[in-house]
Amino acid sequence: MPDYKLYVMLNQYYLSDKDREAIFAKARKNHATVLWLYAPGMINPNTEPVLDLNNIEKTTGMKVKMRTGTGFPFFKIGEIDHPAVKYGDPHRVYGYIDRNVHSNIWITPSVLSPAYLNPALYIEDDAVTVLGKFGVDGKTAYAMREYEGFTSAYCCTQVLRSELIASLAEYAGCHIFGYDDDVIYANENFVAIHAKERGKHTIHFKKPCSPYEVYEKKFYGENVDHVELDMYLGETKMFAVNGGEF
Repeated sequence: MPDYKLYVMLNQYYLSDKDREAIFAKARKNHATVLWLYAPGMINPNTEPVLDLNNIEKTTGMKVKMRTGTGFPFFKIGEIDHPAVKYGDPHRVYGYIDRNVHSNIWITPSVLSPAYLNPALYIEDDAVTVLGKFGVDGKTAYAMREYEGFTSAYCCTQVLRSELIASLAEYAGCHIFGYDDDVIYANENFVAIHAKERGKHTIHFKKPCSPYEVYEKKFYGENVDHVELDMYLGETKMFAVNGGEF
């Protein structure tokens, strides 16, 4: 696998000592950032007991505690001034699914169970940089620190909205193609965008290019580092950025 600047660990709840060290070794090669969600490494077959909060601390580098009973995932970044949350909204509540969900499981669209966590975890560690706090009691829900040769970012909920991931990715040194929450696919030769809503949408290219839209067979400028597009909901455009006309 290539070396990346950001790794997102969606559900690494079960980690052996060997697997955890493999992740660490990969991340520290280029001092990458690792984003952990919910209960990373909480289950470790090499420890006794197998399920233990200390396993999360060994994985994230952060001391973690557990609430008694079921908890709620709602947290805010508030007025926290840190580039790792720069695109977040201080007034928005994070930590749960707040979008339309279309599924072949639920009978009607957008029907989800109420958001809750059990076990409900929070960070209690003076060594971390706090990025978000739970609304119910002000405990730390999202934080980061330097650990084992990489940057460890840990969110105690199962869901982290895209603008917070984009903020963390940019902080980690990743290029961000778009800040409008659209669906974007990109490689060294093409950038495709699928508009989430009607209006203006902007693509920021990794370097100046002469973007050529392959369906319209049309250039959108010469030696430009971004394009602004008027798009309708669900419209897709795909640009060749390697200079060739198709």
